[in-house]
Amino acid sequence: MLVYYLIGFLGLDLLIFFHEFGHFFAARACGIRVQSLSFGMGPVLYKFTKGETEFRFCAIPFGGATTMAGNDDLKRAYKEKHKVIEQCEDGSIFSVSPIRRILTYLAGPFANIVFAFICFVILLIIPVLDVKMTSQVKPVSEQSAAYEAGIRDGYTITTINGIKVSTWNEVQSMLSSNGGNMVMIGTDHGAYSVVPKDGLYGLLPYGTYEEKKTPGKSLFSSFGPALQETWNQSKTFMDAITGLFLGRNKLSETLGGTFSTSENMGMITEHGFSVSFGTGIRVVLFLLASVSISLGLANLLPITALDGGLILISFAEMVAGHSLRPRTYIVLQVTGLVIVLILIPVLRLFL
Repeated sequence: MLVYYLIGFLGLDLLIFFHEFGHFFAARACGIRVQSLSFGMGPVLYKFTKGETEFRFCAIPFGGATTMAGNDDLKRAYKEKHKVIEQCEDGSIFSVSPIRRILTYLAGPFANIVFAFICFVILLIIPVLDVKMTSQVKPVSEQSAAYEAGIRDGYTITTINGIKVSTWNEVQSMLSSNGGNMVMIGTDHGAYSVVPKDGLYGLLPYGTYEEKKTPGKSLFSSFGPALQETWNQSKTFMDAITGLFLGRNKLSETLGGTFSTSENMGMITEHGFSVSFGTGIRVVLFLLASVSISLGLANLLPITALDGGLILISFAEMVAGHSLRPRTYIVLQVTGLVIVLILIPVLRLFL
């Protein structure tokens, strides 16, 4: 069980790192100085400085954070009871225009959407190996209905009541739907009329498998379908959130699937690899893409501790033509943080 959680944490870590890198590169491009980029939480185990940024690797390998210059400006403005945040240091997030801040806050969720798109592209270009048990069969015994009808070990069933079959699953399905009546079975050795005994036809799979490899798409031809799948999943999540606010959906229905998928990522991944290595890889890519979309869009919710709330504040400042009062800014951020801290245990309790 611990292994499942570790796999899940590593998967979520990858998505959070990608999210934070989005903020990092956008901040640099918008003229905002990034003081530190942290990988994990807790005490710093190792750090190094490159340019103006300190890169930190922390003891608890979960989460991450991008710290931008500007906290000192906010604290100073609050202590000195200024009406607006002014006299900003070079590279402060408050020294750039609201539109640059909006772009910086948007970059994290956008990075998650891009990550999902990349996962879908890889899924589409990977060849698919389909392994199926063939329709080669053997009678259960010499007293079985199949044996008495003339079917022997190694015969391959080609038709059942005139309908073509090629796999053991198709054979099972056809026989099950026949209602225990006489059936005409065509094989590579001829056709046989089988009358069941006590409702049983007396057939078992011979145990041979057939591999069919379907080539993946080319890189460029995969872009369209990958973009469509990214849009479809994004739209599904946005429709669910909209339905939640409008009262059409329940909280458990809206967030339950995403939350449980994130929490059980390790278990789902392990099951995929138990089927085959290729299946495991495809499961990992699909899960990462789905959770990445949910993580990115959830960060756009209008809660001030999330990117969506900060975007809303920056937009309000752009319309007003000046920054919020420092006290208002701090109150909004603390309120948003409290909402998030309350929301997490509520989700765990009720979903």
